[in-house]
Amino acid sequence: MAGPHVIRLRGPWEYEPLARLVPNADGTQREETHDLPPAGRSEMPADWGATLGVDFRGRVRYIRRFGCPTGLGPRERVWLVFEGADATAVARLNERPLVEICGLGSATRIDVTDLLAQRNLLVVDVELPPLDAAAERAARPGREGLPGGLIGEVRLEIESGGGAR
Repeated sequence: MAGPHVIRLRGPWEYEPLARLVPNADGTQREETHDLPPAGRSEMPADWGATLGVDFRGRVRYIRRFGCPTGLGPRERVWLVFEGADATAVARLNERPLVEICGLGSATRIDVTDLLAQRNLLVVDVELPPLDAAAERAARPGREGLPGGLIGEVRLEIESGGGAR
């Protein structure tokens, strides 16, 4: 059996910083929504170091528009695959909540066949909170001190037969 047909959603993605997360003296954090870096466009996967700065800690919205794959047969299924986000993310497709993504673990696959429209809007809100060094080592092994972002590949996989892997 042949593998799935893959459509990589590399870009362009729009991004918009929504909030800067700043630590308080008592260990909590607060959101600041003023003086944020400007919105822009970027290719994915990538962290936000080049666009927002390596020290940015906060919440950033990534937006990707795409058309429905053409020529889908009645037994074909379309899966949306997320390879990971740093540190956490929440994804929506056409205003419908899809999934929470935590880190770079195994790929997250969602059958989106029945959610697809002719034109689609994928929105992923990625959050990287400020962490002390010990918490960051535990929460982000191998990524300590690095910028956050949508760092894993995002793609559509079209499979015949409707089976999940």
